[in-house]
Amino acid sequence: MSQQPQHPLTAAQLDELKALLLKRREELQLEMQQNRENLTPPTSDEGAMVQRNVAREVDQTLTDLDANDLARIERALKAMADGSYGQCGECGCDIPFERLKIEPQTEHCVACKGRWEAAAAKA
Repeated sequence: MSQQPQHPLTAAQLDELKALLLKRREELQLEMQQNRENLTPPTSDEGAMVQRNVAREVDQTLTDLDANDLARIERALKAMADGSYGQCGECGCDIPFERLKIEPQTEHCVACKGRWEAAAAKA
């Protein structure tokens, strides 16, 4: 009889985290839709063209950030399906439930994320 590997998260915790991921995915999709609508080119007769162009750049940046976050959510949902969710992508340790509740799409433990951020700050 083969044994299933013990997962540090309970079924109830996984359900809670999945609900958080699905809710955030829906929020991001709505935000991205709104940002895309804001990206439509202004007509030539609109005033404050420079201000509109700056706003469009901000909307594009937000859409790009949302797309990155959405991709992380999709990877987290896939990891839930294959049983690898909640493990650090760098060191392989179990990510605590408390951290996952704060950022359920995280792919790294606090220690690895801290090292990554410190390295990025130096670059």
